[in-house]
Amino acid sequence: MRKHLPDLFEETPDLLHGLVTQFSPSILKDEGVPVYRAVQRAGEYVLTFPRAYHAGFNSGFNCAEAVNVATVDWLSHGQNAVELLSEENKKTSVSHDKLLLGAAYEAVRSLSGGGGESGKSLAWRSFCGKNLALTKAVETRLRMEEGRIKALGSGFNLIKMEKDFDSNCERECVKCCYDLHLTASGCNKCSPGEYACTKHANELCSCEGNDRFVLLRYTVDELRSLVRALEGEAEDLKTWASKAMEALDLDHGLV
Repeated sequence: MRKHLPDLFEETPDLLHGLVTQFSPSILKDEGVPVYRAVQRAGEYVLTFPRAYHAGFNSGFNCAEAVNVATVDWLSHGQNAVELLSEENKKTSVSHDKLLLGAAYEAVRSLSGGGGESGKSLAWRSFCGKNLALTKAVETRLRMEEGRIKALGSGFNLIKMEKDFDSNCERECVKCCYDLHLTASGCNKCSPGEYACTKHANELCSCEGNDRFVLLRYTVDELRSLVRALEGEAEDLKTWASKAMEALDLDHGLV
């Protein structure tokens, strides 16, 4: 599209995020892009996979509905989308970290149940364990944030985040709109009430001393424990099942 529409891209750099430009399938095929056609009939569903561009039109009277569906094995694609949107200073429609932690909470609650193997716990076992989808997604997020915090050096105080930090309002990086559910950086001296992600913490200000901080919903050690819980380590599973119940109570206004 950049090759065929250079002027449009110059005027509108985020053209691919809009719903106003469509190519002929023949042009796409000539450029080596695989093209598939589907005819949706009454009562049928059409699923579009992550990062698949799609377009369509009605061939008669039509009443349709579109729904975003996030399966567990989608989470790795979702993390890639978060990083791409951040590079373009665009907000995500939902907090990916909330989705990721929510799935992990649900998994450990189910896996730690004492009533034997239910259908639900068996289903979660297909996504947990070493190198399985949910465990890998949480571990990838852990390594990403661990690396960013380490890169900040020792000039930031690490502080436990309040549980209701983003309960009543969205918290986003002032530099790139990155969702701040898991971590947030700030400065008490020059920018109280403003927060940045750990990628842009050093761009928020250049203050020195003890004024700059990083808020952590969970420490790196706690997230490592979560990975072990998803892998099936009994002690970690017990610990995180308790945390998951606490999070559930918080969502329901019980704590």
